Amino acid sequence: MKKITLTIGLLAVICVALSAQIPPNWDTNPPRDTAAHKYAVGVSQPSATEQDALKNAMQDAVRQFASSIATRFQGQTDITVQSQFRTSDIEDAYTVILETSSFSTNVPVSGVHEQARKVTNQNGRYVARVLASISTEDYNKARQYVENEEAAFLAYRFFEQRNVGLPRLDSRSKPQGFPDYYSWLRNACIIVSFDHSNQNALLEQIDLFVKKLYKNAVVFAQVIDGRGVRIIYNSGKYYDGLLRAFQNTNLFTIQRESSHLLLKPLTTTVLADLRAAVNALKDSGKFVIIGLETIQTQSGQTVNSGTIVINQFKTIASRQFNMQAVNFTVPAQYLSGSVDEDAVIRHIQNNHAAFPARYLVICYSDTRLEMGLPEYRIPPLITASCRFALFDSITGEIIHSGTAQTAPGSFTPSDLNDRTVIDQSRRALQFLYDAKTQPGLEAIIRAVFEQL
Repeated sequence: MKKITLTIGLLAVICVALSAQIPPNWDTNPPRDTAAHKYAVGVSQPSATEQDALKNAMQDAVRQFASSIATRFQGQTDITVQSQFRTSDIEDAYTVILETSSFSTNVPVSGVHEQARKVTNQNGRYVARVLASISTEDYNKARQYVENEEAAFLAYRFFEQRNVGLPRLDSRSKPQGFPDYYSWLRNACIIVSFDHSNQNALLEQIDLFVKKLYKNAVVFAQVIDGRGVRIIYNSGKYYDGLLRAFQNTNLFTIQRESSHLLLKPLTTTVLADLRAAVNALKDSGKFVIIGLETIQTQSGQTVNSGTIVINQFKTIASRQFNMQAVNFTVPAQYLSGSVDEDAVIRHIQNNHAAFPARYLVICYSDTRLEMGLPEYRIPPLITASCRFALFDSITGEIIHSGTAQTAPGSFTPSDLNDRTVIDQSRRALQFLYDAKTQPGLEAIIRAVFEQL
């Protein structure tokens, strides 16, 4: 069974109606609905006071409006109206608490007015009849809100079933921190729609666009405000990147309201242009990795050790995350002595068409030597660490990860010379791959690619 409870701060607005609009016998022959207004006659039960009778009659009229608004839900509907009666010339707003067998929500309703009243006294008990009206605009707003709320609930269930981290809610619960599902939707999700006659075909391209942009994004097709939309869960993670990607296509003006993006095409060939933009998106399964590995020697010099960590990164990314490393050469001066991250990124941006992947990974790895104290039998120690930055060539985002580090490893060389230190340092860099290393290279790579 489905149930609707209306919690109302009820305001009776007494209007002087024109006889041409409201007939004298409105209580037995109520006016027909018009393009501008809908009408209902509420009748009270016998009440102790005239005020109680009028309040109960207004409750009955509001109950009829609520019943009509709730007709989109199949099955029996019970309606309870609670109100606080007062007389004022200020229009009232109502809160409809809608409860079905699946979910419960609040729906705002406004624009209900009292147009006429009749009160009779039967054996000391008052019976009131009230003619109430609601503007068609306000009625449709309330009905649209109910439809949006149902769409938001279905979106929540869709995302929850796809293990994106949303808790399972019972029929009376709301998403934590939100009064209803629609409020949750507008804050937690991105809503994409088109102002275009061929919106359905464009939305199909948006499905492809989003999945190429963010392979882990979850997309749901729904209708909001009577318009077909695509809903993407987790606006905090994807909103900025998705907005920049849309802007970079130069195909739309974008109207933003909260996380709702309404795209208005700028070209008459927008469908073909959007298809081309989708096809031109860089492959999200590929990355380029560059970087520098340095070793601190016994003599205090810095030596370039090669690509030990970079090769480990490629192996783990391929085996664990199904990512493919591809080659791209950056000017050598950007990797001379240190990595000039800003210069590297500018080079990628200036050569975007030639860049063969979606992502650039910049790797920094080094070793540190502690000489030890032989007189106290404290051996020398070498610690290796690496850290990564991820650059998204489509959205322009730079994501910095944490740092992986080996526990200090001691060694006892027969001769503490640079050659020995370099060999031990390379060994320490290789140990970054060891699963026992905390946080470990695999953990830091996960931190990089889980941002995608």
